[in-house]
Amino acid sequence: MSSNKNKPNQRENPRSNAIVFPNGTAFFKDTKSAVLFASSKDMFALPDADPISVDVKNKPYKVVPWGEDNDLPQQIIEKVGKSPDMSTGLLFNINVGFGEGITPCRISVNEAGKKVVTPVFDNKEINLFFEQNDINGYFLEQLTDLNYFFNTFPEIILNQDSSQSRKIVELNSKEASFSRWSEMNSDGAIENHLYSAKWTERSFEDGDIVQTPVLHRKRPIIDLLRRIGREKQLNGKTTDEKKYRYIVPVNMPTPGRFYYQKPYWFSIIESGWYDFATFIPEFKKYLIQNGMTIKYIIYIADDYFPDIFTREGITDEVKQTARIKKEYADLNKYTTGISNSGKSMISFYKQSPDGKKQYRIEITAVENQFKGGEYLDDSAEVSNMIAYTLGVHPSLIGAVPGGSKGGFSGSDKRELFIIKQALMKPMVDRLLRPLYLIKAINKWPEDIHFTVPHITLTTLDKNKTGSETQTD
Repeated sequence: MSSNKNKPNQRENPRSNAIVFPNGTAFFKDTKSAVLFASSKDMFALPDADPISVDVKNKPYKVVPWGEDNDLPQQIIEKVGKSPDMSTGLLFNINVGFGEGITPCRISVNEAGKKVVTPVFDNKEINLFFEQNDINGYFLEQLTDLNYFFNTFPEIILNQDSSQSRKIVELNSKEASFSRWSEMNSDGAIENHLYSAKWTERSFEDGDIVQTPVLHRKRPIIDLLRRIGREKQLNGKTTDEKKYRYIVPVNMPTPGRFYYQKPYWFSIIESGWYDFATFIPEFKKYLIQNGMTIKYIIYIADDYFPDIFTREGITDEVKQTARIKKEYADLNKYTTGISNSGKSMISFYKQSPDGKKQYRIEITAVENQFKGGEYLDDSAEVSNMIAYTLGVHPSLIGAVPGGSKGGFSGSDKRELFIIKQALMKPMVDRLLRPLYLIKAINKWPEDIHFTVPHITLTTLDKNKTGSETQTD
Protein backbone atom coordinates (compact mmCIF):
# COMPACT_ATOMS: atom_id res chain seq x y z
CA MET A 1 0.00 0.00 0.00
CA SER A 2 1.41 3.37 -0.98
CA SER A 3 1.72 6.11 1.61
CA ASN A 4 0.01 9.51 1.31
CA LYS A 5 2.26 11.03 3.94
CA ASN A 6 3.89 13.55 1.63
CA LYS A 7 0.86 14.34 -0.51
CA PRO A 8 -1.32 17.44 -0.04
CA ASN A 9 -4.58 17.04 1.84
CA GLN A 10 -7.01 16.29 -0.99
CA ARG A 11 -9.58 13.73 -2.00
CA GLU A 12 -9.92 12.24 -5.50
CA ASN A 13 -13.08 11.26 -7.28
CA PRO A 14 -12.09 8.40 -9.63
CA ARG A 15 -15.18 8.88 -11.78
CA SER A 16 -14.49 12.49 -12.67
CA ASN A 17 -10.71 12.37 -12.13
CA ALA A 18 -11.12 15.57 -10.07
CA ILE A 19 -8.94 16.41 -7.08
CA VAL A 20 -10.96 18.44 -4.57
CA PHE A 21 -8.94 20.51 -2.09
CA PRO A 22 -10.14 21.11 1.50
CA ASN A 23 -11.19 24.68 0.73
CA GLY A 24 -13.55 23.46 -2.01
CA THR A 25 -11.36 24.30 -5.00
CA ALA A 26 -10.64 21.49 -7.43
CA PHE A 27 -8.26 20.35 -10.16
CA PHE A 28 -9.23 18.20 -13.18
CA LYS A 29 -6.20 16.10 -14.05
CA ASP A 30 -7.15 15.07 -17.56
CA THR A 31 -8.19 18.54 -18.77
CA LYS A 32 -5.68 20.43 -16.57
CA SER A 33 -8.35 22.80 -15.32
CA ALA A 34 -8.53 24.52 -11.94
CA VAL A 35 -11.88 25.34 -10.29
CA LEU A 36 -11.91 28.40 -8.03
CA PHE A 37 -14.73 30.17 -6.22
CA ALA A 38 -15.45 33.75 -7.25
CA SER A 39 -17.50 35.93 -4.91
CA SER A 40 -20.76 37.18 -6.34
CA LYS A 41 -20.54 40.29 -4.14
CA ASP A 42 -18.54 43.49 -4.49
CA MET A 43 -16.85 43.90 -1.11
CA PHE A 44 -15.91 47.49 -1.91
CA ALA A 45 -19.30 48.71 -3.09
CA LEU A 46 -20.79 51.74 -1.41
CA PRO A 47 -23.40 50.63 1.13
CA ASP A 48 -26.61 50.03 -0.80
CA ALA A 49 -28.46 48.47 2.12
CA ASP A 50 -30.36 50.25 4.84
CA PRO A 51 -28.38 51.06 7.99
CA ILE A 52 -28.51 48.44 10.71
CA SER A 53 -30.79 49.26 13.62
CA VAL A 54 -29.28 48.58 17.04
CA ASP A 55 -30.15 49.49 20.61
CA VAL A 56 -27.57 50.62 23.13
CA LYS A 57 -28.91 51.04 26.66
CA ASN A 58 -32.45 51.15 25.24
CA LYS A 59 -31.58 53.94 22.81
CA PRO A 60 -31.85 53.25 19.05
CA TYR A 61 -29.04 53.93 16.60
CA LYS A 62 -28.64 53.51 12.83
CA VAL A 63 -25.29 51.89 12.04
CA VAL A 64 -23.80 52.38 8.56
CA PRO A 65 -22.42 49.04 7.28
CA TRP A 66 -18.71 48.90 6.39
CA GLY A 67 -18.86 46.89 3.20
CA GLU A 68 -21.81 45.03 1.74
CA ASP A 69 -21.94 42.55 4.64
CA ASN A 70 -20.56 44.96 7.27
CA ASP A 71 -17.38 42.91 7.54
CA LEU A 72 -14.99 44.56 5.07
CA PRO A 73 -12.24 45.17 7.69
CA GLN A 74 -12.31 41.50 8.66
CA GLN A 75 -12.11 40.47 4.99
CA ILE A 76 -9.16 42.80 4.40
CA ILE A 77 -7.27 41.47 7.43
CA GLU A 78 -7.83 37.92 6.23
CA LYS A 79 -6.70 38.67 2.69
CA VAL A 80 -3.56 40.50 3.82
CA GLY A 81 -2.71 37.56 6.08
CA LYS A 82 -2.69 35.23 3.07
CA SER A 83 -0.28 37.37 1.04
CA PRO A 84 3.37 37.63 2.14
CA ASP A 85 3.90 40.54 -0.28
CA MET A 86 0.97 42.58 1.05
CA SER A 87 1.79 41.81 4.70
CA THR A 88 5.43 42.81 4.29
CA GLY A 89 4.63 45.91 2.25
CA LEU A 90 2.11 47.21 4.79
CA LEU A 91 4.48 46.48 7.67
CA PHE A 92 7.22 48.39 5.85
CA ASN A 93 4.95 51.42 5.45
CA ILE A 94 3.99 51.25 9.14
CA ASN A 95 7.62 51.06 10.25
CA VAL A 96 8.73 53.92 7.98
CA GLY A 97 5.87 56.11 9.22
CA PHE A 98 6.76 55.40 12.84
CA GLY A 99 10.32 56.73 12.53
CA GLU A 100 11.52 57.34 16.09
CA GLY A 101 8.06 57.93 17.50
CA ILE A 102 6.22 61.12 18.42
CA THR A 103 8.34 63.83 20.05
CA PRO A 104 7.19 67.18 21.55
CA CYS A 105 9.26 70.02 20.12
CA ARG A 106 9.67 73.74 19.60
CA ILE A 107 10.06 75.15 16.10
CA SER A 108 12.07 78.25 15.32
CA VAL A 109 13.84 79.88 12.39
CA ASN A 110 17.55 80.61 12.53
CA GLU A 111 19.40 83.60 11.05
CA ALA A 112 19.75 81.81 7.72
CA GLY A 113 15.98 81.44 7.49
CA LYS A 114 16.12 77.67 8.04
CA LYS A 115 13.58 75.90 10.24
CA VAL A 116 15.05 74.53 13.46
CA VAL A 117 13.23 71.76 15.36
CA THR A 118 14.27 71.39 19.00
CA PRO A 119 12.94 68.41 20.99
CA VAL A 120 11.32 69.30 24.34
CA PHE A 121 11.92 67.08 27.36
CA ASP A 122 11.54 69.59 30.21
CA ASN A 123 7.73 69.82 30.43
CA LYS A 124 6.70 67.49 33.26
CA GLU A 125 2.99 67.54 32.45
CA ILE A 126 3.53 66.55 28.82
CA ASN A 127 6.12 63.93 29.78
CA LEU A 128 3.71 62.40 32.31
CA PHE A 129 0.86 62.34 29.78
CA PHE A 130 3.08 60.62 27.18
CA GLU A 131 4.30 58.08 29.72
CA GLN A 132 0.89 57.25 31.22
CA ASN A 133 -0.74 56.84 27.81
CA ASP A 134 2.09 54.97 26.04
CA ILE A 135 1.89 57.48 23.22
CA ASN A 136 4.24 55.60 20.93
CA GLY A 137 2.23 52.39 21.41
CA TYR A 138 -0.89 54.40 20.57
CA PHE A 139 0.88 55.85 17.52
CA LEU A 140 1.83 52.40 16.27
CA GLU A 141 -1.79 51.20 16.53
CA GLN A 142 -3.01 54.28 14.68
CA LEU A 143 -0.41 53.84 11.92
CA THR A 144 -1.51 50.24 11.48
CA ASP A 145 -5.20 51.11 11.10
CA LEU A 146 -4.52 54.07 8.82
CA ASN A 147 -2.33 52.00 6.50
CA TYR A 148 -4.86 49.18 6.38
CA PHE A 149 -8.14 51.13 6.21
CA PHE A 150 -7.42 54.89 5.84
CA ASN A 151 -9.67 55.32 8.92
CA THR A 152 -8.67 55.57 12.57
CA PHE A 153 -10.77 56.12 15.68
CA PRO A 154 -8.83 57.90 18.49
CA GLU A 155 -10.71 58.18 21.78
CA ILE A 156 -10.08 60.93 24.33
CA ILE A 157 -11.19 60.70 27.96
CA LEU A 158 -11.54 63.73 30.23
CA ASN A 159 -11.20 63.84 33.99
CA GLN A 160 -14.41 63.44 35.98
CA ASP A 161 -13.49 65.54 39.01
CA SER A 162 -15.79 68.57 38.88
CA SER A 163 -13.54 70.43 41.31
CA GLN A 164 -10.77 70.50 38.71
CA SER A 165 -10.65 72.19 35.33
CA ARG A 166 -11.67 69.86 32.52
CA LYS A 167 -8.59 68.20 31.04
CA ILE A 168 -7.94 65.23 28.77
CA VAL A 169 -6.26 62.49 30.79
CA GLU A 170 -6.36 59.53 28.39
CA LEU A 171 -5.81 58.92 24.69
CA ASN A 172 -6.75 55.52 23.27
CA SER A 173 -6.76 53.89 19.84
CA LYS A 174 -10.08 52.15 19.22
CA GLU A 175 -9.68 49.15 16.92
CA ALA A 176 -10.80 50.17 13.42
CA SER A 177 -12.09 46.70 12.54
CA PHE A 178 -14.61 46.91 15.40
CA SER A 179 -15.63 50.54 14.76
CA ARG A 180 -18.69 51.75 12.87
CA TRP A 181 -20.29 55.15 12.30
CA SER A 182 -23.92 56.01 12.87
CA GLU A 183 -25.92 57.49 10.02
CA MET A 184 -25.23 61.21 9.66
CA ASN A 185 -27.82 63.70 10.85
CA SER A 186 -29.70 66.26 8.78
CA ASP A 187 -26.73 68.63 8.98
CA GLY A 188 -24.41 66.04 7.46
CA ALA A 189 -22.55 65.32 10.72
CA ILE A 190 -21.79 61.92 12.24
CA GLU A 191 -22.80 62.03 15.89
CA ASN A 192 -22.03 58.54 17.19
CA HIS A 193 -19.31 55.90 17.11
CA LEU A 194 -20.46 52.31 17.74
CA TYR A 195 -17.91 49.74 18.92
CA SER A 196 -18.39 45.98 18.87
CA ALA A 197 -16.57 42.74 18.06
CA LYS A 198 -19.82 41.11 16.92
CA TRP A 199 -20.88 43.08 13.84
CA THR A 200 -20.95 39.96 11.66
CA GLU A 201 -23.36 38.18 14.03
CA ARG A 202 -26.18 40.69 13.43
CA SER A 203 -27.69 39.94 16.87
CA PHE A 204 -26.59 41.80 19.97
CA GLU A 205 -27.05 41.53 23.70
CA ASP A 206 -26.68 44.22 26.35
CA GLY A 207 -23.05 45.28 26.54
CA ASP A 208 -22.11 44.02 23.06
CA ILE A 209 -22.04 47.57 21.64
CA VAL A 210 -20.44 50.66 23.16
CA GLN A 211 -21.63 54.08 21.98
CA THR A 212 -19.39 57.16 22.10
CA PRO A 213 -20.20 60.70 20.87
CA VAL A 214 -18.13 62.00 17.95
CA LEU A 215 -16.49 65.41 17.65
CA HIS A 216 -16.89 67.50 14.51
CA ARG A 217 -14.67 65.98 11.82
CA LYS A 218 -13.28 69.35 10.65
CA ARG A 219 -13.40 71.46 13.83
CA PRO A 220 -12.88 69.11 16.79
CA ILE A 221 -11.17 71.67 19.05
CA ILE A 222 -13.90 74.32 19.05
CA ASP A 223 -16.52 71.57 19.17
CA LEU A 224 -15.04 70.08 22.35
CA LEU A 225 -14.55 73.50 23.95
CA ARG A 226 -18.26 74.13 23.46
CA ARG A 227 -19.24 70.71 24.78
CA ILE A 228 -17.30 71.18 28.04
CA GLY A 229 -18.57 74.73 28.55
CA ARG A 230 -15.39 76.69 27.83
CA GLU A 231 -16.82 78.35 24.70
CA LYS A 232 -20.31 79.54 23.89
CA GLN A 233 -22.59 77.33 21.84
CA LEU A 234 -23.98 78.59 18.52
CA ASN A 235 -27.14 79.62 20.37
CA GLY A 236 -25.06 81.87 22.66
CA LYS A 237 -25.40 79.68 25.75
CA THR A 238 -22.56 78.14 27.72
CA THR A 239 -23.22 74.59 28.91
CA ASP A 240 -21.21 71.55 29.92
CA GLU A 241 -22.82 68.40 28.58
CA LYS A 242 -21.07 66.36 31.30
CA LYS A 243 -19.71 63.70 28.98
CA TYR A 244 -16.22 62.36 29.34
CA ARG A 245 -15.49 60.21 26.27
CA TYR A 246 -15.31 61.41 22.67
CA ILE A 247 -14.08 60.04 19.34
CA VAL A 248 -11.88 62.26 17.17
CA PRO A 249 -12.45 61.35 13.47
CA VAL A 250 -9.15 60.90 11.59
CA ASN A 251 -8.78 59.60 8.05
CA MET A 252 -6.91 59.87 4.78
CA PRO A 253 -9.57 61.32 2.46
CA THR A 254 -10.46 59.51 -0.76
CA PRO A 255 -12.92 60.59 -3.48
CA GLY A 256 -16.59 59.76 -3.05
CA ARG A 257 -16.27 58.40 0.48
CA PHE A 258 -17.83 60.02 3.54
CA TYR A 259 -18.19 57.31 6.17
CA TYR A 260 -15.39 54.86 5.41
CA GLN A 261 -12.46 55.72 3.16
CA LYS A 262 -11.22 53.42 0.42
CA PRO A 263 -7.40 53.03 0.45
CA TYR A 264 -5.80 53.26 -2.96
CA TRP A 265 -3.99 49.97 -2.45
CA PHE A 266 -7.35 48.14 -2.47
CA SER A 267 -6.91 48.18 -6.27
CA ILE A 268 -4.66 45.14 -5.80
CA ILE A 269 -7.75 43.16 -4.87
CA GLU A 270 -10.21 44.78 -7.28
CA SER A 271 -7.92 44.36 -10.29
CA GLY A 272 -7.53 40.62 -9.76
CA TRP A 273 -3.81 40.69 -8.94
CA TYR A 274 -4.54 39.45 -5.43
CA ASP A 275 -6.35 36.38 -6.77
CA PHE A 276 -3.41 35.67 -9.06
CA ALA A 277 -0.94 36.14 -6.18
CA THR A 278 -2.71 33.72 -3.85
CA PHE A 279 -3.47 31.27 -6.66
CA ILE A 280 0.21 30.62 -7.38
CA PRO A 281 1.25 29.25 -3.95
CA GLU A 282 -2.08 27.42 -3.52
CA PHE A 283 -1.50 25.25 -6.56
CA LYS A 284 2.26 25.43 -7.05
CA LYS A 285 3.16 22.87 -4.40
CA TYR A 286 0.69 20.29 -5.66
CA LEU A 287 1.42 20.87 -9.32
CA ILE A 288 5.18 20.63 -8.89
CA GLN A 289 4.88 17.48 -6.81
CA ASN A 290 2.68 15.87 -9.44
CA GLY A 291 4.33 17.32 -12.56
CA MET A 292 1.16 19.03 -13.79
CA THR A 293 0.32 22.33 -15.41
CA ILE A 294 -2.93 24.27 -15.61
CA LYS A 295 -4.59 25.15 -18.90
CA TYR A 296 -7.91 26.54 -17.65
CA ILE A 297 -9.30 28.14 -14.52
CA ILE A 298 -13.02 27.68 -13.92
CA TYR A 299 -14.50 30.35 -11.65
CA ILE A 300 -17.83 29.51 -10.02
CA ALA A 301 -19.86 31.81 -7.77
CA ASP A 302 -19.46 31.31 -4.04
CA ASP A 303 -23.18 30.53 -3.70
CA TYR A 304 -23.22 28.20 -6.72
CA PHE A 305 -23.59 24.92 -4.82
CA PRO A 306 -25.89 26.29 -2.06
CA ASP A 307 -28.19 27.50 -4.85
CA ILE A 308 -28.23 24.02 -6.42
CA PHE A 309 -29.02 22.43 -3.04
CA THR A 310 -31.93 24.84 -2.52
CA ARG A 311 -33.40 24.36 -6.00
CA GLU A 312 -33.08 20.57 -5.89
CA GLY A 313 -34.12 20.25 -2.24
CA ILE A 314 -30.92 18.49 -1.14
CA THR A 315 -30.42 18.80 2.63
CA ASP A 316 -28.51 15.63 3.48
CA GLU A 317 -24.76 16.28 3.77
CA VAL A 318 -23.80 13.00 2.09
CA LYS A 319 -26.13 13.72 -0.86
CA GLN A 320 -24.76 17.27 -1.10
CA THR A 321 -21.22 15.87 -1.40
CA ALA A 322 -22.38 13.47 -4.11
CA ARG A 323 -24.09 16.34 -5.96
CA ILE A 324 -20.88 18.38 -5.87
CA LYS A 325 -18.96 15.44 -7.35
CA LYS A 326 -21.55 15.07 -10.10
CA GLU A 327 -21.27 18.77 -10.97
CA TYR A 328 -17.49 18.53 -11.10
CA ALA A 329 -17.80 15.45 -13.34
CA ASP A 330 -20.05 17.44 -15.70
CA LEU A 331 -17.61 20.36 -15.76
CA ASN A 332 -14.72 17.99 -16.37
CA LYS A 333 -16.61 16.39 -19.25
CA TYR A 334 -17.34 19.79 -20.75
CA THR A 335 -13.74 21.02 -20.52
CA THR A 336 -12.47 17.87 -22.24
CA GLY A 337 -11.66 19.12 -25.71
CA ILE A 338 -12.80 22.64 -24.90
CA SER A 339 -10.34 24.02 -27.43
CA ASN A 340 -12.27 22.38 -30.26
CA SER A 341 -13.91 24.93 -32.51
CA GLY A 342 -17.65 25.33 -32.24
CA LYS A 343 -17.89 24.32 -28.60
CA SER A 344 -20.07 26.72 -26.63
CA MET A 345 -21.49 27.15 -23.17
CA ILE A 346 -24.49 28.97 -21.67
CA SER A 347 -23.62 30.89 -18.50
CA PHE A 348 -26.13 32.91 -16.51
CA TYR A 349 -25.09 36.11 -14.80
CA LYS A 350 -26.56 38.82 -12.65
CA GLN A 351 -25.76 42.51 -12.65
CA SER A 352 -24.32 44.31 -9.59
CA PRO A 353 -25.53 47.80 -8.56
CA ASP A 354 -22.55 49.36 -10.34
CA GLY A 355 -23.37 47.57 -13.62
CA LYS A 356 -20.74 44.82 -13.49
CA LYS A 357 -21.61 41.36 -14.79
CA GLN A 358 -21.25 38.57 -12.24
CA TYR A 359 -21.18 35.17 -13.97
CA ARG A 360 -22.29 31.95 -12.31
CA ILE A 361 -19.55 30.08 -14.19
CA GLU A 362 -16.64 31.55 -16.12
CA ILE A 363 -13.84 29.62 -17.85
CA THR A 364 -10.51 31.36 -18.43
CA ALA A 365 -7.53 30.07 -20.40
CA VAL A 366 -4.26 30.55 -18.50
CA GLU A 367 -1.77 28.57 -20.54
CA ASN A 368 0.15 31.72 -21.54
CA GLN A 369 0.57 32.81 -17.92
CA PHE A 370 2.32 29.69 -16.65
CA LYS A 371 5.60 29.30 -18.48
CA GLY A 372 8.51 27.57 -16.86
CA GLY A 373 7.90 24.86 -14.27
CA GLU A 374 9.04 26.97 -11.35
CA TYR A 375 6.56 29.86 -11.90
CA LEU A 376 9.31 32.32 -10.96
CA ASP A 377 8.44 34.90 -13.60
CA ASP A 378 4.81 34.91 -12.47
CA SER A 379 5.77 35.31 -8.80
CA ALA A 380 8.12 38.19 -9.62
CA GLU A 381 5.48 39.95 -11.72
CA VAL A 382 2.83 39.70 -9.00
CA SER A 383 5.26 40.80 -6.25
CA ASN A 384 6.31 43.83 -8.28
CA MET A 385 2.70 44.84 -8.92
CA ILE A 386 1.77 44.56 -5.23
CA ALA A 387 4.87 46.50 -4.16
CA TYR A 388 4.09 49.18 -6.76
CA THR A 389 0.52 49.58 -5.52
CA LEU A 390 1.64 49.81 -1.88
CA GLY A 391 4.22 52.43 -2.80
CA VAL A 392 7.14 50.26 -1.70
CA HIS A 393 10.17 49.81 -3.93
CA PRO A 394 10.99 46.05 -3.94
CA SER A 395 14.70 46.69 -3.43
CA LEU A 396 13.94 48.27 -0.03
CA ILE A 397 12.38 45.14 1.44
CA GLY A 398 14.53 42.47 -0.21
CA ALA A 399 14.95 40.86 -3.60
CA VAL A 400 11.77 40.10 -5.53
CA PRO A 401 10.94 36.36 -5.47
CA GLY A 402 12.56 34.84 -8.52
CA GLY A 403 14.24 38.09 -9.47
CA SER A 404 17.52 39.86 -8.89
CA LYS A 405 18.35 42.94 -6.86
CA GLY A 406 17.93 45.04 -9.98
CA GLY A 407 21.40 46.62 -9.83
CA PHE A 408 20.48 49.17 -7.15
CA SER A 409 23.44 50.51 -5.21
CA GLY A 410 23.46 51.52 -1.57
CA SER A 411 23.17 55.17 -2.60
CA ASP A 412 20.14 54.42 -4.77
CA LYS A 413 18.43 52.61 -1.90
CA ARG A 414 19.25 55.43 0.51
CA GLU A 415 17.62 57.97 -1.78
CA LEU A 416 14.58 55.72 -2.26
CA PHE A 417 14.23 55.39 1.51
CA ILE A 418 14.42 59.17 2.02
CA ILE A 419 11.76 59.67 -0.67
CA LYS A 420 9.55 57.10 1.04
CA GLN A 421 9.92 58.88 4.39
CA ALA A 422 8.91 62.18 2.79
CA LEU A 423 5.84 60.59 1.17
CA MET A 424 4.65 59.34 4.58
CA LYS A 425 4.36 62.88 5.98
CA PRO A 426 0.66 63.49 5.10
CA MET A 427 -0.32 60.29 6.86
CA VAL A 428 1.79 61.10 9.92
CA ASP A 429 0.40 64.64 10.09
CA ARG A 430 -3.16 63.30 10.20
CA LEU A 431 -2.28 61.10 13.16
CA LEU A 432 -0.77 63.99 15.12
CA ARG A 433 -4.09 65.83 15.00
CA PRO A 434 -5.51 64.52 18.32
CA LEU A 435 -2.38 65.74 20.17
CA TYR A 436 -3.06 69.32 19.09
CA LEU A 437 -6.61 68.91 20.42
CA ILE A 438 -5.16 67.74 23.76
CA LYS A 439 -2.71 70.66 23.74
CA ALA A 440 -5.58 73.15 23.36
CA ILE A 441 -7.84 71.58 26.01
CA ASN A 442 -5.04 70.97 28.57
CA LYS A 443 -3.56 74.44 27.94
CA TRP A 444 -0.07 73.24 27.17
CA PRO A 445 2.40 75.98 26.07
CA GLU A 446 1.45 77.51 22.74
CA ASP A 447 4.95 77.05 21.31
CA ILE A 448 4.80 73.27 21.78
CA HIS A 449 4.47 71.24 18.58
CA PHE A 450 4.71 67.54 17.76
CA THR A 451 6.93 65.84 15.23
CA VAL A 452 8.11 62.39 14.25
CA PRO A 453 11.92 62.35 13.89
CA HIS A 454 13.24 59.84 11.41
CA ILE A 455 16.61 58.28 10.78
CA THR A 456 18.37 59.62 7.71
CA LEU A 457 20.82 57.16 6.21
CA THR A 458 24.15 58.63 5.19
CA THR A 459 27.53 57.43 3.94
CA LEU A 460 30.21 56.11 6.28
CA ASP A 461 32.61 58.90 5.32
CA LYS A 462 30.16 61.39 6.85
CA ASN A 463 29.08 59.33 9.86
CA LYS A 464 30.69 56.10 11.07
CA THR A 465 27.30 54.72 12.15
CA GLY A 466 25.84 55.26 8.69
CA SER A 467 22.82 57.15 10.08
CA GLU A 468 21.74 60.33 11.80
CA THR A 469 18.44 61.59 13.25
CA GLN A 470 16.55 64.26 11.36
CA THR A 471 13.29 66.08 12.16
CA ASP A 472 10.94 67.85 9.80
